[in-house]
Amino acid sequence: MTATLISSEDAESKIASLTAASCNVEVVEERAFVGNKGSTPADKRLSLGSLKLALQAGDENSDAEHRRAFLGRDGTFELSLPSVSDTKRALEELLGANEEGADRREREQRQRDIRSALDSIAAIYVRAGMVNPIFDPGAIEGMPFRRAATVVSDTSGILQGGLDFIVRHIPKARVKVPAIVQMEIRNFSHRFFKIRRESKDTKKKQRAAKQLLEHLKSQGAERALLRLELKDDVEIERTYLLGDPLRSAFVHDRDSTLTDLQLSVPLDTYVDRLILEAARHHQAQSEPGHAVLLLTSDQGQARMALAEGVKPLYFRKIRAEEVFGQRLTGRPPDPFTGEPRPVPLASLIWELATAFGHARLTSDDGTFTVSAIGEHLPWSPYHSIDDLLWYEIKKEGQSLTKLPRQSDLSEVPAPSDADLGRAAPPVPPRYQRMNVNRLLALICALDDRQALDQAEIEQLLRLSPYSTSHYRSFLVSADYIRLEGDRWTATDRLKEVSIAARNEDPQSMQRALAHAPSFQALVKRVKDAQDGEPLDLSDMRDSARRTYLVLGELTLLCASVGRSAVFPTLNHPDPADFSELALARFEELAGPDMIVATGRWLESLIEHDGIHPVVARRSLEQAAEAGLLRRSTEGSTAQTRYDDHMVHVLQIEEGMPVAKPIHLYRGDYLIPGKASVSLRLEEVES
Repeated sequence: MTATLISSEDAESKIASLTAASCNVEVVEERAFVGNKGSTPADKRLSLGSLKLALQAGDENSDAEHRRAFLGRDGTFELSLPSVSDTKRALEELLGANEEGADRREREQRQRDIRSALDSIAAIYVRAGMVNPIFDPGAIEGMPFRRAATVVSDTSGILQGGLDFIVRHIPKARVKVPAIVQMEIRNFSHRFFKIRRESKDTKKKQRAAKQLLEHLKSQGAERALLRLELKDDVEIERTYLLGDPLRSAFVHDRDSTLTDLQLSVPLDTYVDRLILEAARHHQAQSEPGHAVLLLTSDQGQARMALAEGVKPLYFRKIRAEEVFGQRLTGRPPDPFTGEPRPVPLASLIWELATAFGHARLTSDDGTFTVSAIGEHLPWSPYHSIDDLLWYEIKKEGQSLTKLPRQSDLSEVPAPSDADLGRAAPPVPPRYQRMNVNRLLALICALDDRQALDQAEIEQLLRLSPYSTSHYRSFLVSADYIRLEGDRWTATDRLKEVSIAARNEDPQSMQRALAHAPSFQALVKRVKDAQDGEPLDLSDMRDSARRTYLVLGELTLLCASVGRSAVFPTLNHPDPADFSELALARFEELAGPDMIVATGRWLESLIEHDGIHPVVARRSLEQAAEAGLLRRSTEGSTAQTRYDDHMVHVLQIEEGMPVAKPIHLYRGDYLIPGKASVSLRLEEVES
């Protein structure tokens, strides 16, 4: 068998080839399920129900795979889960829980582990966003937060999906994960791998249920933290590490005077105490009025928080009976707006594969298997950063083969109207995730040398073959390059982009990049936006959203205001019109001292007048030279606390175009040669 790395995003087209009819969803824990030693026979897989896409007439046709890929990405599917009793019986058989020879205590422990494993499986759907946690009425009353608040999560908040809910639905929440929580999750992983590496077959059978439970807890929780850390729009922080209490809790203390206290015993309640102390510490450091809440599904932890003046954000743990036997949709409604919130099918498969080790879809057309762990599967950090897992696909009547590395949806021919019996649905553009500076370097290198081999490109970008595929797909979609085997050959269209970038000409670069369908979609979105309304970029994945935001800022299409919103910036007023707008915004913002922070003034022009900071800088200089207004600056201390308020501008450094981040509140961009932290504008009387 040959396994190939792939991301959940790129797996959508592969999954679509098998979803013309109903699919079975199955999972495998290769060591815990009895008899699974490197193979996955049909009777050693756990079924987690059947899955159907919301197909219409013509979608069953094999030529409509791109349409089915869109449905999967848009969460337009239904998952029918088996009953909890059927799943429990299947688990008991797979784990050998009913084998003779075990004493009563051992059988009871296995049953408790299986009961906990069923609840942990239910929590997967909560973390994936298909089921919502059940919050305390008092907690719901304050949602969504009216102002920024800090949420400190304990371990149960991560395992049971509460933290995913907060990040998904409460944009004003700042997330903090205490160090002790990370340590608890690492202990879960340590216990899991210790059982997994057990060499004695007798112990393996006895501990199969425990191994499955530790696998579900440890890998599911690690993925939840990793997923949040790698999301661009999540503000997640680590609390400080309590040194002495941790030493007392986890290391044997040889001091004879402390023996009677037994401080070396790792008490669960002591861990809870450390989590609460982390919340109290942050509460003490916060400004008055800033809410600090402790996210937990542990009643004891919530009661202790109440007793010590920390407001708990309590939710009840989802039980297996509340999920199994249900039909779950991939487009659950947002609990606060009622709007559908898609859960991509591939992301659900990735969650199941991480939690169990292996997940697969089985249909009449073949099977799609994705694996997160295995004896012969290596691991590197970039696998997690790019969210890569190993996949294998087998079409009915074919032997298992490795698919081509990247199959872009844009390369799939659209079905004809005759095939579908109706107008073909529009195919959403494929937004690629790229580093814009690497993209500019690649474009210039291809323009200089006209052709580069795959190996040369990987060396230039310092990326893996998989990661370079995003750049290749973007360049091919715009006809910037032609592929000749492993050789990338530049076209005249690529030269247009290179010339515009080297000349620091944002508008020419905008026209040159418009050949790319994904960038053209961004242009259309900006032009269709209402004045003063932020752009809706929620359909872009986080890493791709950052790519196209930077490209939009470089080409003066749009600009961001902090982390909260992105606004169109298509207004290019002449000096006279600009001076009126500039003075009007200044008067609105100026206090009694008649000065305004430069960043605040620039962001006001972005939000209300659609003027990009590059245009504002140039227009301010022209208006001052024309005698339309008088400008002066004050202050030289950079306000670094607003460093997340930035835009990217096109500049030349060492002869190469780069996307340079400009911190608007530092003030060193608006007027060259001055650290203009505060700005004063005055009208020139004629």
